[in-house]
Amino acid sequence: MLVSLKWLRDYVSLPADLDVDDLAHRLTMASAEVDGIHRVGGEWDRALVVVGHVLEVAPHPNADRLRLATVDFGGAAPQQVVCGAPNLAQGQRIAFAREGAKVIDGHSGKPSVLKKGVIRGVESAGMVLSEMELGLSQNHEGIIVLPADAPVGTPLVDYLGDVILDVHVWPNRADMMSMTGVAREVAAIVGGTLSMPDATYPESGGAASEAVSVRIDDPALCARYIATVIEGVTVGPSPEWMQARLRAAGMRPINNVVDVTNYVMLELGQPLHAFDLDRVSGSGGKAEVGVRTAKPGETLRTLDGVNRDLTPDTLLITDASGPIALAGVMGGEATEVLESTTRILLESARFDPVSIRRTGTRLALRSEASARFERGLSPELALAASQRATQLLVELAGGTARVGRVDAYPAPYVAPEVSITRARLDTVIGFHVPTSEVEAILITLGFDLVRSDGDLADGGSAGGLFVARVPWWRTDISIPDDLAEEVVRLAGFDRLPATAMAGAIPAWEPAPLLDLRDRLSDALVAAGLQEIISYSLTTTEVLERVIPREDLAVIRPLRLKNTQSADRELMRPTLRHSLLETVARNLNAGAEQVAIFEAARAFIPVRDGGHVLPEEHEQVTGALAGFEADRWGRPTARRLDFFDAKGALEAALGALGVTTTYASHEEYGLLPGHVARLEADGEAFGILGEVHPDTLDAFGIDQPVLLFEIDLTRLLPHLPKRRATRSLSRFPAVTQDLAVVVDDAVTAGALQAIIEQSSLVVSASVFDVFKGGRLPAGKKSVALSIRYQAADRTLTSDDANKEQARILKRLEREFGAEQRT
Repeated sequence: MLVSLKWLRDYVSLPADLDVDDLAHRLTMASAEVDGIHRVGGEWDRALVVVGHVLEVAPHPNADRLRLATVDFGGAAPQQVVCGAPNLAQGQRIAFAREGAKVIDGHSGKPSVLKKGVIRGVESAGMVLSEMELGLSQNHEGIIVLPADAPVGTPLVDYLGDVILDVHVWPNRADMMSMTGVAREVAAIVGGTLSMPDATYPESGGAASEAVSVRIDDPALCARYIATVIEGVTVGPSPEWMQARLRAAGMRPINNVVDVTNYVMLELGQPLHAFDLDRVSGSGGKAEVGVRTAKPGETLRTLDGVNRDLTPDTLLITDASGPIALAGVMGGEATEVLESTTRILLESARFDPVSIRRTGTRLALRSEASARFERGLSPELALAASQRATQLLVELAGGTARVGRVDAYPAPYVAPEVSITRARLDTVIGFHVPTSEVEAILITLGFDLVRSDGDLADGGSAGGLFVARVPWWRTDISIPDDLAEEVVRLAGFDRLPATAMAGAIPAWEPAPLLDLRDRLSDALVAAGLQEIISYSLTTTEVLERVIPREDLAVIRPLRLKNTQSADRELMRPTLRHSLLETVARNLNAGAEQVAIFEAARAFIPVRDGGHVLPEEHEQVTGALAGFEADRWGRPTARRLDFFDAKGALEAALGALGVTTTYASHEEYGLLPGHVARLEADGEAFGILGEVHPDTLDAFGIDQPVLLFEIDLTRLLPHLPKRRATRSLSRFPAVTQDLAVVVDDAVTAGALQAIIEQSSLVVSASVFDVFKGGRLPAGKKSVALSIRYQAADRTLTSDDANKEQARILKRLEREFGAEQRT
């Protein structure tokens, strides 16, 4: 909300020497944060940029499009300048800059210093200014024309200058989305006098009800709809004072009818819409306005020229022919106010905020009007805004208002009463505010005090009670603590006493599962993976890509009652889809390698008595895809495979002291024959495998992806209570490779386990598994890298060869292995 202090002074008395920075600080502390302060005209020189009076306009002797203006600027003598503005005329009050003034260059858009020059043979040492040259807007088509009573010679900053506060309004404070709403707060903060705009106007002719009727199908979606009729209007430019205020608030002036609706919205906070009454259809000479949701197949061409397909939950304004506007969002092209319009149907209504937000979000139409409706306006505001806008239309568009208005108000507003005890008030705000001050604060903010047990309250009795009737514009007040907030924000948070923490410091409690999650995350990062955080909510469609449909029917993931988005409605029972979605996004963005993991919770529904509650499973799920990187981090031609993922897992789990074995496994969504079950001490705690091509297709991935999943609850019991250590050998190691041919049924892990039982073997790792080629059917080749090292001597090649021969004989006995040459 952009708040012009010059405009604000119309509603609240402020001192002439107001400290703007202090006001911004106090407003931030009490009501709404001031994000910024913009001083309009702060850079205008008081002596060189002034109000001028055009005494004479003469043709330029050497240029048809230029003219000579003689300007009285309050100096000793008038000054003649060259001007090319088409709207320059004798007798105008204008913004005038003399030589040496700093202005915005109309061609480059950059600041420049005005210098004396000769233009087509005529000397010119000043300038009649446009909005662009003053930095007010990008408009450079004509000069600024000031009101006829503008005092000549007055510094322009005193006449046109302003201070704009950029106020961040919280979603629950719909009342502060207006100048009068901010004025109420400022008056309460600084103790100023509040004055509301006059909204009286003459009425004549027939009754408004003779020209229009209103029907509301569902009062839950439209609590109130007021229709006012103004006839005999002339559509044209709005006065300069109104245009200046609209620009100060960040809006573009259009014409007097539209500008009035926008002005009143900014002034009072109530969005309005003007229809061309002659284009609203009905019967019997009466327009028939309806408020209902869309019917199947209905469409509407909105003011932006776009044909909108309407869904059954879209709230509409209709006439006898069908939709004419998206309620609270945008009007329709068919009933738009044109230059030829003479009869206005003015709408002022209270629409359901949820309905407006859904329509605006679905159609990607967000506006100043919808931003206010979404916050939840009071239906009482509609009448005040209707009266004020009608008054301005009669005054500025030359119209005549019909008698009365059509006011469809199915359930009139009843002001609620909210109470709070003295004990609760003191507890919530943390310090004691005297009863007289509490009463003064509430009354200043517009509350009616129904009851105030002052003596009891200040005496500390539990019987102390404040009961206040909520003003109609405060739709955010409903519970006792809301009253406490009102009191403390004006009493001042700085009165809260500073006290030291009391009580014993809680004893440390171990959290082994969270500790394991952090340690494993650190180990995976050390192994080269990056941690991600994704949404814990998803949809049935996405889950069906990684979980069989029949299993989902049994699991029945928990669904949120109040979903914020159609793609965030189920609590995820697995993390696999989140990892694959992230892989797909990164690969599509051109990533050469993706190595990621997420440590988070999966939610499994469990019935507890008559309720179904989520059982939270701590999991770590990871995925690898793309190409291996060389020592400089550049991608090579080799794709990451099963063994890369296995190596990263082994490094991470090894850092935790977990000895992992691998067993053949099958899992939905993973490629058969390329899946391993992770085990520790013979118990499964996770899986590792290559994602099935069909699953990859469902996520739009066209290259292999390796995925692992670890259940931390199952892994936790297998963490060693003590880490075994051994001295590092001082002697160098010998590394040799061994490739053996074995049956398909023999796992690489089993071969590795046998090899590592040798007293001279420090480690063995698989680096290749091959099938096909010249190998017999049912056979595969497994290649391992074996590292030999002794604790008491330097091993020779002969030592390593002898030990490898013994290992090979044992592999032959136990697995029928043959060395591949």
